[in-house]
Amino acid sequence: MSIAVLYAAALAAALMLLLSLFGKSFSQSLGVVAGNFISGFGALALINWLAPSFGFYLPINPVTLLAGGCLGLPGTALAAALQTLA
Repeated sequence: MSIAVLYAAALAAALMLLLSLFGKSFSQSLGVVAGNFISGFGALALINWLAPSFGFYLPINPVTLLAGGCLGLPGTALAAALQTLA
């Protein structure tokens, strides 16, 4: 198992714990985490699918996967902003 998968699982567990401390049930916090992962990975895949049209690619590596997966759309936007600055 790669270290990126372990980091993603640890961040997802921390996010679920944080949401449960703020009064959300386990199923609600699981839904929030799952929604973030789906929207982040979907946005990352969409950016790379449209990349030939715009000439802008986001590398698929542990950093972009964790940012997109744990933070959702803001994480993917952050990765895109950092890619344009670099």
